[in-house]
Amino acid sequence: MKRPTPGVWVGWALALAGLAAVVPAVLAANLWALVAAVGGFLAATGLVLAPLVRVWLAEQPITRPSDFEHLLDLLRRAHRARAGWLVGLAAGDVEAVGNHDVSREVRQRGAAVVQLASVDGRAHVARESEGSYVAVGDFPFGAGLLLPGPDVDPRIAEAIASELRRLVAGMRVAELHEPDEQAGQLVAKQLAAIAAGSRTLDGIAKAGAELAQQLARRGVAIVLHGAGGWGGGTAARGARIVALSGGADARLENLAVPADAPVMRAIQSGVPVATRGGEDVFGAAGAAIPDRRRSERAGTAYPLRDGHFVIGALVVTGPPIPPATPVGDTLQRLVSELGSRLAAAGAVHEAEQRAVRDPLTGLSNRREFDRWFALAGGKPPPAVTLVFVDIDHFKRLNDTLGHQAGDAALRHVADLVRQAVRDNDLVARIGGEEFAIWMLHTPIEAGLEVAERVRRAVETGVWHWNSGTHPLTVSCGVASCPDTVKEVANLKGTADAALYRAKQAGRNRVERAQPAA
Repeated sequence: MKRPTPGVWVGWALALAGLAAVVPAVLAANLWALVAAVGGFLAATGLVLAPLVRVWLAEQPITRPSDFEHLLDLLRRAHRARAGWLVGLAAGDVEAVGNHDVSREVRQRGAAVVQLASVDGRAHVARESEGSYVAVGDFPFGAGLLLPGPDVDPRIAEAIASELRRLVAGMRVAELHEPDEQAGQLVAKQLAAIAAGSRTLDGIAKAGAELAQQLARRGVAIVLHGAGGWGGGTAARGARIVALSGGADARLENLAVPADAPVMRAIQSGVPVATRGGEDVFGAAGAAIPDRRRSERAGTAYPLRDGHFVIGALVVTGPPIPPATPVGDTLQRLVSELGSRLAAAGAVHEAEQRAVRDPLTGLSNRREFDRWFALAGGKPPPAVTLVFVDIDHFKRLNDTLGHQAGDAALRHVADLVRQAVRDNDLVARIGGEEFAIWMLHTPIEAGLEVAERVRRAVETGVWHWNSGTHPLTVSCGVASCPDTVKEVANLKGTADAALYRAKQAGRNRVERAQPAA
């Protein structure tokens, strides 16, 4: 409610003065004095009521949610539609079903089509056996009808889409008069809808990026600080891009963000940071991609908070979005909602990872390796290759340089092994200095190439310790099913035997398992 203006105060004063004049006029029995007093009172009252009525009317929603339900049903009946849907209203989604026999599955399908239209902003016409779904959207609102028959005329569908667009425009106008609390609830609801019930870190981050893109009409990235603790190794312990919207450069996915990048300034200061022109908001991570469009180098990083702690940033590419606008306000609500959700999902993810990760190297642990092995044993794949990797003379290194040096060497080798394999291969630390590479749908020839790549990377890589460099080498044993064994259960024994032969033959070499007799 706006504060009364000076004119309103004057009106009230005049009203009181006029009312006071009525009393002596009545006592004096002067008719004309009475008329004058009453007239003055009414005039002053009008001065007061006029601005108050204008303020009151301005605060009323132009159209109530109940009116939308009525309008949707009128539109459904006008086109003899079987059902209709509205999504995005703060009071809740609306469904209109007539006397038609509409199954639960059909109603769920219709709501899903309208929800999709609300997210991508396009018109959708889906011709299916139960009828033709026509839906339009303008995020976060959507409207749709289910017309009888799968062969609706395209011109009729376009005409209905135009009417639905006007309905959606009315929903957006009405939203401008909704309280901030309801607008915040709407953002939370849309975030949950796009995440489709996902509680995973990746799912919520991806949903947040897509929702922000629909709001800003720009490419969006989610950067989390300490993302290495949520599944990465030593190479991923700083900030990392964990999610991208569909409009962002896909080559940025999973890139580490350097400490001097503008997005890191936002994370460290807790204040939004905007870049312009050729300054890349991702720093060297983005500049390393040579042919990125110049406009995509600039962006605004909004800190993501969990309470008082900044856990990352939501980055919107392109020129800054003015804060005192509907888009800027809604984007800020999303940032507030997303921070706590990502923190909660990150805590769950981290707890899950501790159960399956080796804390020293960040690789999978022996327990996770055994689980993969058991799954393959239950249903043998077309081909699977197992590589055992063992650091040569590791005990001597520990005795000479100390256990801290040994831990550093293990992390160094683990990073090299991780870089040598595909994303869908399992790399695990299964013993003190022993690693395993599990490759599904991979013949032994490909496994031998990977093992040789690992061996060469360790041999030629430079490992620093105490201001000095120290040579490291590894030995590898490779076995495959069905190339060397017929049963998955025998892979461990044959790969271990091949590793033993590599050690006996002088180390720093790859040995192929002998085929079973």
